[in-house]
Amino acid sequence: MASAKKTAAVSAEIISKAYRRAYLLEGKPPVSVFAFCDQNAWTEAEFYSFYTDFKQLDSAYWTENFDAAVNRLKASEEWGQYGAREKWLAFYFTWFEMLLEERSFAIATAPSGPTSTMQGSRYSDWKERFVKFARELIAEGEANGEIERRSFIGERYPEALWMQNLFLLGFWISDRSKGFEDTDAAIEKSVNLAFELFRKGVLESAIDAFRFFSRKNPMESWPMESWMNRMKNSMKAV
Repeated sequence: MASAKKTAAVSAEIISKAYRRAYLLEGKPPVSVFAFCDQNAWTEAEFYSFYTDFKQLDSAYWTENFDAAVNRLKASEEWGQYGAREKWLAFYFTWFEMLLEERSFAIATAPSGPTSTMQGSRYSDWKERFVKFARELIAEGEANGEIERRSFIGERYPEALWMQNLFLLGFWISDRSKGFEDTDAAIEKSVNLAFELFRKGVLESAIDAFRFFSRKNPMESWPMESWMNRMKNSMKAV
C-alpha cells in the first residue's frame, strides 16, 4: 500500500488527531510507530519530536481535554460570579460536553475500575491537574463558608472528588438515556451530596453517631425486645 502524500507540516495536534482516527478504525493502537508514520507519510523522527510512544498520546488526550474545559470556564464572564459548588457543576457539564465530541475514543481509553492511585500510569498527569484544580475550589469554598475547614479529613477532599470524577465518567460511558439526561442528573446529585457532606455539622454528626454506636453493645444501644413490643402495640391500635 502506498504511503499517504505529505501535504502539511507535522504538529502535535495533527499527530494526535491521526492517532485517534487510526485507533478507532482498527479498534486498537497502530501496530508500531513506524507503520503509523508510514501511513501518514511522516518520518519516525517527526513523531518522536512530539511523543515518545502511543501511551503518551493517550495521556495527552485526557490531560488536554481537562485543561481545555478548565480554561474555557475560567475565560467565561460568569466564572468569577460562581461559588465553589456552581463551579464544580459547571466544570462537569463543560467537560462531558467536550468529551462527547470524541466519545468513542474516550470510551476506548478511559480508566477501568477505581484507579485512585495512578503514579506512573498514563492518567497520572491528568489526575495531578485535577487534584490541583480541586484544591483551588475547596480553598474557595472554605473561604466563602460553603465548605467546613477540617484539618485531617479536609486533606482527603481532593481524593474524594477524584473518585467522584471517575464514578461520573463510568456512569457517562454506560449511560443510554436520551441526550445523556441521566448523566446530567447524576452530576447534580453527586456534586450536591459532596457539598452537603463538606458543610459544617453534617460530617461531624455522622462521625459522632458512628463513634457512639461502635462503643456500645449492639443489644444495649438497640433494645430489640422493647422495640418489638412497641411495634406490636402500634399494630393492635390500627
